[in-house]
Amino acid sequence: MSKQTSSHTKNPSEPFNLEKFLRTATHYWWLFALSFVMCFGLLYLYLRSTHPSFLISSTLMVEDDAFISFVGGGSGKSNSMLKSMMGGGDVNVYNEIEILGSESLVAKAVGELGINCRYYEKTGFMKKKDHYGTSPIVVDAPKELFDTLSVALPFKIEVHANGTANITVKKGRFSNYAQLEGVQLPATVKTPYGLFVVKPTKYFTPNHEYTITASVAGVIPAALSIQKDMTVDQKAKKTDIIYLDVIDSDVKRGRDFLSTLVRLYNERDMEDKDKQGMVTAKFIDDRLSLIYKNLMGSEAEIEAYKKAHSMVDPLLKAKTAIAKEESGEAAIIALETKYRIAGMIKGFITDPANRLSLIPFETDSTSAAMVRSYNALITQRQHLAHSAKADNPALVQLDQQLNAMRDNMIGSVNNALGALKIKIEQAKAVLGEGQSGINEFASAERDTRNLYRDQAIQNELYLFLLQKREENALKMASAQPKGKTVDAAFAADEPVKPKKPLLFIVALTFAVLIPLLVIYLKKAARTKVASLTELEAITQTPILGQIHLDKSHAPLAIGHDIESGKNTELFRYLRGNLQFMLSEPSHKVILVTSAQKEEGKTYIASNVATSLAMLDKRVALVELNLRTPALSECMGIVAPNGLSTYLCGTQATLAHIAYAHPTGVDVYAAGTIPPNPAELLQSSRVKQLIMELEATYDYVVIDSAPLTSVSDTLSISQLAHQTIAVVCAHTTKQTLVKWTDRLFSEGKLHNVGYVLNKVTTADDSVKLG
Repeated sequence: MSKQTSSHTKNPSEPFNLEKFLRTATHYWWLFALSFVMCFGLLYLYLRSTHPSFLISSTLMVEDDAFISFVGGGSGKSNSMLKSMMGGGDVNVYNEIEILGSESLVAKAVGELGINCRYYEKTGFMKKKDHYGTSPIVVDAPKELFDTLSVALPFKIEVHANGTANITVKKGRFSNYAQLEGVQLPATVKTPYGLFVVKPTKYFTPNHEYTITASVAGVIPAALSIQKDMTVDQKAKKTDIIYLDVIDSDVKRGRDFLSTLVRLYNERDMEDKDKQGMVTAKFIDDRLSLIYKNLMGSEAEIEAYKKAHSMVDPLLKAKTAIAKEESGEAAIIALETKYRIAGMIKGFITDPANRLSLIPFETDSTSAAMVRSYNALITQRQHLAHSAKADNPALVQLDQQLNAMRDNMIGSVNNALGALKIKIEQAKAVLGEGQSGINEFASAERDTRNLYRDQAIQNELYLFLLQKREENALKMASAQPKGKTVDAAFAADEPVKPKKPLLFIVALTFAVLIPLLVIYLKKAARTKVASLTELEAITQTPILGQIHLDKSHAPLAIGHDIESGKNTELFRYLRGNLQFMLSEPSHKVILVTSAQKEEGKTYIASNVATSLAMLDKRVALVELNLRTPALSECMGIVAPNGLSTYLCGTQATLAHIAYAHPTGVDVYAAGTIPPNPAELLQSSRVKQLIMELEATYDYVVIDSAPLTSVSDTLSISQLAHQTIAVVCAHTTKQTLVKWTDRLFSEGKLHNVGYVLNKVTTADDSVKLG
């Protein structure tokens, strides 16, 4: 016997075949139809139940204080003073953007408009009307309850024609917070979060039925929800214009929200300006009161001194000498004035009560820049404090900068005070040198001059503070809102969502992709061989052909007088391929097996034998499946004596057990099931049996046992020239095919060729040769 083995190698993955995939998809047309109905049905329900949402927009210009623009044409010194009073002349648009979009400001607008409570009235199948300000029934509660409510409570209110109402507050899908039936409105509803009052409004019509759904949420959660649909941005970086957008299903509600938000923003800014102005005014008034007392005290002291020394006008006695000293005294007065102002600034800065207040003035041009920088930081911190918490990193950083700058300013003021002190001493020394030459002046005159000089200093300070008070009053009187509305809130003509064209494209895409994905996953997850193409994809072993599923369950599909079966031609193709594989005349023995039971190997063996007999060949059909014989039933014969008795030695010749079938095939059935089939198949009489049959017949077809059940087939596989391995469509696992290939590659099976049995479709064509 020839012992050829295969150099079987693993088959590479089959490339994706678009044409075949589309044919398969066409076979599942019903799946595509179902997917189209489902996807577009969901789209219809979504569009019917979803309110169109519109984009409402508004633009706001953020300007610096109008008072600076009004007096901007004044002198540099005056303009510097005003800028110092107002905390700098530059506006930080990014800070204003944060304030406009802050949670606190949005929550205040939500609470003022009451849009934390939404009301919907059912008007048809999956249709509802969104009531904004026109709901016939509302849910009311104290402001403190809305400020602390952390969840959204769904109220369902059904009002009957007789005026009674059923009220349900849902808690999840299957439970309720509260449920009232047959109550009169207004009605009090008790929930774990507090008491709510359901009451009618002026839009309520008696004797009318209503079905109202109310979503009652806290102000903060409602504000956070609106912030998700809201944008505040500076689209053009070189302008001070802020763009506000909000998406809402009710255009009026969106416009009211943006208008209210801008109004509250301006009111907050005006409150800040009034507060700062009041602080500055109080400080100036306190200083004026103190200096006025000092000034009155200086005048009284001069009057008392003159009376005590009987002096009327001592300056007339030495007009010429005094004129020489006037320039020196003027210098001392100017220096003393600056010294007092510097002292006032130092007192203002070091006072803890003024830690976050603007410095109302500066001493000279050197300190003006530092004061303006300090005031600018104070202003920036005040704006940021509106929208940030105390532990905000930006706020902490500003406090650190302010502390460092305040320390620097205190040091600078101390240095200025020291410098002014030195200059005053120098000026006094010069004045003293001039006075030493005037012997005619008495000590009384010098005391009088000192009194007049102190009075002049107090007067200068008084006039300076009066000027600052007027400037502060003018600032407060002319203050204007920082935000100027450029475009009032307006809505786009087309809704921004739902986008119907896009949704139709998405629905169409999913309607096509879902069936394709199901088909692909079904194929990818398949573990059993279903078609000839799949069998070719997992093995390089030759495939002899395929046989269709015969629903008539006829034992034979081919015979001398059977020509009409659909498998007739397929067995002829199989016969041709088999003859091609048995190229040598001495190759006669054909072993038919399968990986497991119930795969149709007996059906294949009997029809292969019948097909070969139709060529006027002498064919022996041998049943060596001694454990579960089925050939006698398939061929429709009764064989009390069979191969089991021959192999045991109780029958001397094969002629006594041969059965001549009408198809021309000599059938050698298994006969009685022996107690030791494995030993019989391994005995020498099996080899003698095959040799005798080879000498007598042109072909010997052996129906053997399944490979996975027992090792009977492997014990006789060396006697065969060709092995037909039957693969059952939708039954045989791909792993069993690969296991059979491994037996072939290991030489345990000879010249294996696969036959795919019970194919349910004709998608795969039979290969010839």
